[in-house]
Amino acid sequence: MKSTAFILSSLVVPVALVGCVSDSELYDEGPMDVEEVAAFPEAARAPAEVQPSEGIGAQNTAPAPDALAQETMSPVGKSGAEIAVSSGSAQSLVLLQLPIVNLLYNPGFENAQAGIPSGFIDHGSANASWFAGWGTAADSWPATSNDLNYGAIATWLKTDVVHTANRRSLLVSATTTNGGIAQQYWTSASPPPNNPYLRFSVWVYTVTGQVTIGLGSGGTGYNTRTSTQTGKWEYLQTCGTSFNNEVYIYTIGGPAVYYVDDANVSATPSPLLDQYCSPGGVVF
Repeated sequence: MKSTAFILSSLVVPVALVGCVSDSELYDEGPMDVEEVAAFPEAARAPAEVQPSEGIGAQNTAPAPDALAQETMSPVGKSGAEIAVSSGSAQSLVLLQLPIVNLLYNPGFENAQAGIPSGFIDHGSANASWFAGWGTAADSWPATSNDLNYGAIATWLKTDVVHTANRRSLLVSATTTNGGIAQQYWTSASPPPNNPYLRFSVWVYTVTGQVTIGLGSGGTGYNTRTSTQTGKWEYLQTCGTSFNNEVYIYTIGGPAVYYVDDANVSATPSPLLDQYCSPGGVVF
């Protein structure tokens, strides 16, 4: 693979030649050789520090090992430096920083939060009905509620209802009409790697109610996707906004009980249409 390097947003990014090509011109380069791997060092990543609310449930532990699992090749076999985004009848090459990683901490909900037992209940009060950053059973996934009617959230790590066999999921029971769990995975003022092309996906098993997921930031808002099924695993995904440092998995319109598993934030294609998120567009 022949590539050129240039400075983009204060980062040296390996890139392919930019242009428009037809589908017939796209090809699979195969695995990178030793020299190519050496040419693409791991992207720097800002440590996440989530502050607790009211002194409860600080989420300040190191990322789980599975949060750093790397995907140097996309699921469709194209090199991370030459990934195509749909653009009319042609396909335009976009520039992605390598390696492509899942930016979330504890994305599989395998790791328990120290000091927070399963079944722990977060709730508001008459003086502060909303809350943010309180502990849950899963490390790095604090409970959040924007409900002004004194909502409550309880969480359990479960092994009986899981998307990935022999692993864990997180069961969330929320009486809030606008709350659940969230994670701020990026704390730097500069955008995360591949920011314009990030996609948030998660498997959700809704028992009762309805669930919505969001990717974005407090400053730019969130792009969302809402569940449509109950009693089975459902794959939810959404592209982001102009700045993406946070995700949430919330109830919407009323209380809900749901499981979540296998969350991911990365610049990977949709498994449904084999398309990538693109700036200014929401692609599923």
